[in-house]
Parts: sequence; structure tokens; C-alpha cells
Amino acid sequence: MNRRPSKSRREFDAFSEENIRPFSASLPDAHFFDSQRKRSPFHMLFIILAVLIGITFIVNTVLNHFFFIHSIEIPITGLSQDFDGFRILQISDLKGKRFGKEQSRFRSALARTGFDAVLFTGDMVSDYGNAEPFYELLTVLHELNAEAPVYFIAGDSDPDPASMSYASGGSPFAPWVLGARQRHATYLSSPQCIERNGQRLWFLSLTSATLDVTQLLPLYEKRLLTAKAGKDENEIELAEFQLKSIQDSAAMRNSLRDDDVTIVLTHVPNTEIRRISSVPFPYTYPINILFYGHTLGGLLRLPGIGPVFIPNETLPRYGLFPGTSLIEHPRKVEQTWIIPSNGLGDKDPMYPPFFFRLFNPPSINLLTLTTSSI
Repeated sequence: MNRRPSKSRREFDAFSEENIRPFSASLPDAHFFDSQRKRSPFHMLFIILAVLIGITFIVNTVLNHFFFIHSIEIPITGLSQDFDGFRILQISDLKGKRFGKEQSRFRSALARTGFDAVLFTGDMVSDYGNAEPFYELLTVLHELNAEAPVYFIAGDSDPDPASMSYASGGSPFAPWVLGARQRHATYLSSPQCIERNGQRLWFLSLTSATLDVTQLLPLYEKRLLTAKAGKDENEIELAEFQLKSIQDSAAMRNSLRDDDVTIVLTHVPNTEIRRISSVPFPYTYPINILFYGHTLGGLLRLPGIGPVFIPNETLPRYGLFPGTSLIEHPRKVEQTWIIPSNGLGDKDPMYPPFFFRLFNPPSINLLTLTTSSI
């Protein structure tokens, strides 16, 4: 006897394996019931920060292959109209670095600015001994303005400019100094003067400005006599050079007038520079402008903090976190305008090996003199 399945039986069969097979999902794996991990917001923040740091370092590296020109106007009381607008280019701490083939970036950048004089404030060659980039730069500057005088001093990392140790090569002067002279540059061993209608600009090194000529003159006169007695031509040449530097410094001091402008170059800055008064002059004269290099702006600088380190034993903590006083553009101390240069190079044995230019791109200064009635 056939019986129809009950309604309840049919509903039960609807859940049989045969009926649900077409609609069955795959079985859950072992991680199905694990709680899903949420990404920490710090994870994304770390990724964003890493990307920003990477971009910053890339941009910083690119910028370090170029240089910036800091344009500075300096008012000088009593400056005549003949020197109003006189432009002085300060370049420092090249340290054998090139900016383009044969310093081509200098040619393209400076051709648009113009300059009347060029001052090199040391470490253009440095102890790495490669003078060719310096020579290439001198060639570029002469091509841009052959009439502009070019003056240079030695830095603390440059080879000695003059020494009898060079005499075996035929001259008591360093090869890099001789090479610079051949390219129309003047080593600033003696004060140099530019005169226009009676007013004079004096350019001299801080060494020349602080010489005690009263004591040194007889000493170096005796040294020259001794050299002549020995008949060594190199010793005679070096002694004559040293004596002339002292004589020229003395002559400059004796001829100074109230309206003369004194522009002094040094490499390592003196943190207590005020005015020259420690040696006997006819009268104490002020330094109108003091240029210096050496600090490289601290190389590594942090936003809101400034330079991390500047090699200067006269600073607190030997230059660690020195603040910005040595790298401000410009500042005035009594009658003296202080003009630092952050320089161009990035290799210096006085800095820790891991230091490099960070937030501190290479730069040069273009100073314009203006008249002032104050």
C-alpha cells in the first residue's frame, strides 16, 4: 500500500544532503573563526613618515649639487657715490668640489648677476689637494669679468701657502698658490686697495690687520739679511715676501683716512671680534666688513634647532648645538658688519664622518655696498 509522504516529511527532506549539495559553500578553513586583525594607525604613520624621509633625502641630495646666491645689501656710512652699488662676491670652502663640468653652473648663475670684486675666504683646495676645481672656477670668473680683482686667503685645511719645504720644486710657494696667481688671482698677503675719485676700499687678511709691525719689522729685516748671507735664492725670495707683507701692512695703517673702507678676510671666525685695538696703530680704526668661512653652516642642520655642530674651540660645549649666531646673514657688531659663508663643499675632517649637508645647501654671498647717512 503506497502512502504519500506527509507534509512534515517533505519539509524535512528539503534539508537532505541531496537537495542542499548545489547550494553548499566551501568548508571554512582554520582561520575562519579567528578574530580579524586591525591595522594600527601607527603602522600607516610609520609608512608615511618613511616615504617623507626618503623624499627629503632625495631632494636634499639633488639640491647639494647646486648652489644658492645670498644677496646682501650693506649700508656704509660715508660711502661715496662712486662705490654705491659696488658688488663683492664671497666664495668659501670649495674643498675641491665641482658644480657641473668645469664649474659650468657658476658660469650660468653668475652671468646674470655681475660682480666687481671676488673674495675667496679659504679652504678652496683643502687637504685633499685637488686644485683643479679651484682653477676652473678662477677661469670662469675671469671670463665673466676680467676687470674684477680676485683676492684669496688660505684656510686651515689648505696646504701652507709658503714654506721652504716647497723649495725643492723650484719655489718656496705652494703649487696651488702659484697656479692661482697664473689665473689672475692675488694671494692676500698684503693689503690691496681699490680707489675711485679719492675714496678707497682696502682688502686685507685678518692676519695683516693684527700684525704687530713695530716688533716684526726688525725681526724680518734681520731674517732677510741672514738669507742673503746664505745665498739661497729660495730663502731670499721667501724672506723678501714676508718682509714686504709687514711693510705693506705698516704703510696701509699710516695712510688710512677716515673715509676709507676696510674689508677684512679670515677663514676661522673669532667669536669675540669687536674692533682692532690690541696693537699700536696711529689710531684705532674699525673694520667695516669682516668676511669668514670655515663653519660650513654646521653642515647638518635641523629645523628649529639650527646647526648640530660647528668646529670651534672657543664656543661652549666645543661647538655642539652652537645656535645660529655664527651663520646669520649678516649681523653687525659695533661698527663691523659680519658676513659668514656657509660654503660649497661637504668634506671636512673636522666634522664627524657621518655628517653631510642636510637642510643646508651650498651657497655663495653677493654683497652690494650702499651709501648710508647713519
